Amino acid sequence: MMSEHFRATARRALPALMLAAGLCPVAVMAQAPATHDDSTPNETVLDLTASGTVQAQPDELTATFFAESRADTAAAAQAQVNAQIAKAMATSAHVDGLTINAGSYFVRHDDGDAHQNRKPGWVARQTIRLTAQDGRNLLPLIGQLQAQHLALPQLDWSLSRPRRAELTRQAESLALQDMQQRAQAAAATLKLKISSIRSVALEDQDMARPMPMLMMARAASSDAITPSAPMGMEDVTATAHGTLVLRP
Repeated sequence: MMSEHFRATARRALPALMLAAGLCPVAVMAQAPATHDDSTPNETVLDLTASGTVQAQPDELTATFFAESRADTAAAAQAQVNAQIAKAMATSAHVDGLTINAGSYFVRHDDGDAHQNRKPGWVARQTIRLTAQDGRNLLPLIGQLQAQHLALPQLDWSLSRPRRAELTRQAESLALQDMQQRAQAAAATLKLKISSIRSVALEDQDMARPMPMLMMARAASSDAITPSAPMGMEDVTATAHGTLVLRP
């Protein structure tokens, strides 16, 4: 009786045991950590960063002026500033190769200062920007506008967009040459050879940076004064990031 009961129990348990035995290896395999290796035997990955720089003289000159007026009323102050700006634009329109942009405009009330003997009133101001790729055309005009009582707070030399793009391409070419030379030197030192290039990224490190020439003085008389604006050299730098594969 006991033997028959044991055999019946064993028969019922056997399928479950066989199923567990069959699933056990799968469970073990699922728990095993996966391994991933991008490299192959006898392969060395080399990461490099190289740079190239070119120098050039700026080719664009920008003069920033402003007209300012005080009056008892806001309308009167605005009318005076508008007349100054209109006259400046009319004078500038006769110069070839010049870009004219009217800038910020604001009107504010001045409470005055008794200690400085300044009465309350309204102040209006507007800026105007003149840009030329040939500074020789702009410099005489600057003197004329100063004689019209416009203030010149800043005179900037900078690289024009086309010129900067051209110089950036030259700098990128130098950066790639530098990367190639450094990779060849590293491979030779390690007694390896360059097998392939996995990736290359180019980056322009420098944004357009104007070179300011401060010109704060106004014209002292009605005679036009031609200011000087010496230009220096500007650097344009590019960087190359590369990943190369070396093998024996």
